[in-house]
Amino acid sequence: MHGRPDRHPSLQRGIQGFPEGALAQVATGREVLDVRERFFVYGNVPHLVLVLLLGEPRQAGRRREGPDPGDELPEDRRALYRTLRRWRNDRARLDGVPSYVIARNAQLAEICRRLPRTLAELKEVEGIGEATSAKYGQEILAFIPPAPPSGGTAEPDEGA
Repeated sequence: MHGRPDRHPSLQRGIQGFPEGALAQVATGREVLDVRERFFVYGNVPHLVLVLLLGEPRQAGRRREGPDPGDELPEDRRALYRTLRRWRNDRARLDGVPSYVIARNAQLAEICRRLPRTLAELKEVEGIGEATSAKYGQEILAFIPPAPPSGGTAEPDEGA
């Protein structure tokens, strides 16, 4: 398994002597988003701890219609989109519902485009109704960055 191209770069270096079966079982069908390694010695015994941040499991038979709506966002909005998706997926697990019940990816992308700052503005996003707004609206709005100060921009005057 050493050096497989589908592995996260940190794992491509290989883990000599490490039982890879458990690692492969956990990571199969998931994107490895981040790997954090910690090495320490305890009682004269060296230990290596790997912390994996994994994406959602890919489900067999799941339909995917077109590209991820987040790919169409401006670069400065993609981090917010990823944060909202992570929150939505975590909250869906907590509530025991499919993630699309809370919000579809297209709705999250639209939230990132509009940057609503009130529940009324949030409800203007197609598919975000009264129930979603009442149950999840304040949590969603907490992720939206504050509005820039009004009164124009502070660009330097090039004509002087």
